[in-house]
Amino acid sequence: MTDRRSKKPVEETEAAKAPATIEELQAALEALNAELTETRNAMLRAQADYENHRRRMRTERDLEAVRGRDRVLTDILPVVDDFERALNADDTDTPFRQGIELIYRQLLAMLKRYDITPMVVVGQQFDPKFHDAAASIPTNEAPEHSIIGEVLRGYMKGDDIFRHAKVAVAVSPEEKMAGE
Repeated sequence: MTDRRSKKPVEETEAAKAPATIEELQAALEALNAELTETRNAMLRAQADYENHRRRMRTERDLEAVRGRDRVLTDILPVVDDFERALNADDTDTPFRQGIELIYRQLLAMLKRYDITPMVVVGQQFDPKFHDAAASIPTNEAPEHSIIGEVLRGYMKGDDIFRHAKVAVAVSPEEKMAGE
């Protein structure tokens, strides 16, 4: 009798060399079970690695989307600043001013949808975490190191700084003279 694939007599094939005793069969079965367990564990590790990779890629994609959106919103802030300047320069009640106010409110509403809100800084104590000092004004009319003017509005995104406020800070007249 011959093996059809190799054209060798059956006695010479792997099937003919199979273990004959029960102990040898049990040892072969244990070896196959160990190999199966190892293969199953490798497959589970590969599956876990794949899931971790998918999760990491999804997180990175979402983070990049937020960064991109924040870059666009940062680019919009100077436009909002220009609308504020236009509103401060013209206090008449004309249709033109009403149009500017409408656009300005829409811009602020859009920023708010993304949790970006303007800071209220005048009268607050200067804090370098939130404010950039653009000027120091010697005065006795305001507490020292308090903010007496806003040069450029700052914005918060939730509890984080989105853009620092540029402010004018009150200093005592003596401190200003000593620094000169």
